[in-house]
Amino acid sequence: MSCYLLPIEKPEAIYTMKVKRYDPESGKGSYWATYQVPYVATMTVIEALEYMWDHDEYISFRANCREFTCGSCAMIINGEPRLACNTLLEDNMTLEPLTRYSLIKDLVVDTSSVKEKIREIKYWPETDDRDRDFTVTKEVSEDWHEIYSRCIECYCCLEACPMSSSEESKFDGPMHMLQLARAGRHPLNTSDRVRQASERGIWACVGCFECANVCPVNLSPGTEVAKLRRQNILKFFGLGKGSK
Repeated sequence: MSCYLLPIEKPEAIYTMKVKRYDPESGKGSYWATYQVPYVATMTVIEALEYMWDHDEYISFRANCREFTCGSCAMIINGEPRLACNTLLEDNMTLEPLTRYSLIKDLVVDTSSVKEKIREIKYWPETDDRDRDFTVTKEVSEDWHEIYSRCIECYCCLEACPMSSSEESKFDGPMHMLQLARAGRHPLNTSDRVRQASERGIWACVGCFECANVCPVNLSPGTEVAKLRRQNILKFFGLGKGSK
């Protein structure tokens, strides 16, 4: 891998890091492994994992941008879903894979179920006339810039949401609701996204805002859920058209 950039010739300390590992070819279950990592200031969890890889400890993990833009490196760090690339390394940290998905190896999970749900929901605006002219209001433009376009699809909110894991609730989860709201605000969209949100379990949200607590880019999907609920109520009572 050879991508560890910080100088390690003079580490400030030696930190202990515990990683929950799993090798499907071993025939064994998951197990905890403890490692010693030389620490320098500003060292992140992803850099610690890269250091281990460069020193013949081949821990499997996902990473790409290394600057909390792509969302690839989400994992459970000290019991909470976080991005490894923007979490500073601390002594005695524990690293585990996300728990809502099938385990592939070590910290890598199979997220194909999320991608399938994205195709089902259709994150993109649905329209019969993509060539027609349209205008974008200042409010929609600001929301698009400040909210919708900032989601990096890291799945931290899906991991933290107590209802998205419940088969009884049928709630798709906060990230998907945020993207439904996004598609509904697009000027070209003609699909009823408010009704779609209701059909995909929006009323099961308990309003705990754990999604906001763990979001690495400080979004609040729970707020968008509340807006979609209000739009559903307005449409039901005929008090407004709501939002498509």
